Amino acid sequence: MKLATIATLGILLLGSYASLNAQPAGTSQVVMAYMNEKVPPSATLPGFDGLCLIYYTLVGDLDLKSLFAGGPFGFGPPVVDRAHAYFIWASDYSAQPLTQNEVFTSFLITEGKGTIYYSSTPEQRHFDLPTDRSSWGEPVATFVRKAGVFQSRDGGISGPLVNTAVLVSSKPFQLNGKTFDFKDLIPYGMTCSETADGDYEAGTCVAIGK
Repeated sequence: MKLATIATLGILLLGSYASLNAQPAGTSQVVMAYMNEKVPPSATLPGFDGLCLIYYTLVGDLDLKSLFAGGPFGFGPPVVDRAHAYFIWASDYSAQPLTQNEVFTSFLITEGKGTIYYSSTPEQRHFDLPTDRSSWGEPVATFVRKAGVFQSRDGGISGPLVNTAVLVSSKPFQLNGKTFDFKDLIPYGMTCSETADGDYEAGTCVAIGK
């Protein structure tokens, strides 16, 4: 594909993203994307339970400088990793074996709570003790994460998952001198499709309608 074509596609895609302070996203419109890094060992509970801890690489039409802090002392270009992410999602989850055949094992990811935290100083977060989330920032959006099914070909190590997270509360926050609120982007919540591989995952979320 020619470079000019790629650039044009990029402009079209950016133009299709919804804004945190404009009209709500249309149903099934891409609103977020995320990745994760390995969570601390203390976050892993007996069985297949644990903590889903991700950082957002796309939120509405915000640029990378609005999503990630720069290098040392905040200088330099944005550093795209969890340690520099202004927004993180945290959700405790429980998984239960559901069905199995010769190829697939299905696990039920039971309903739970999810929270988006915002911090203007992400380097001050501490993840060594996930039960203490006081350093993670301000909770700016809370969701009910509906049950989903994780389907794996290797007994639960990797595979796809689709879940819906219904927005139940949010609060305004300041970013780059402007006021934002997640209810202006996803008033009803989002449905996220992800791929997991061991301790790592990546996904994309679309807005859900009324």
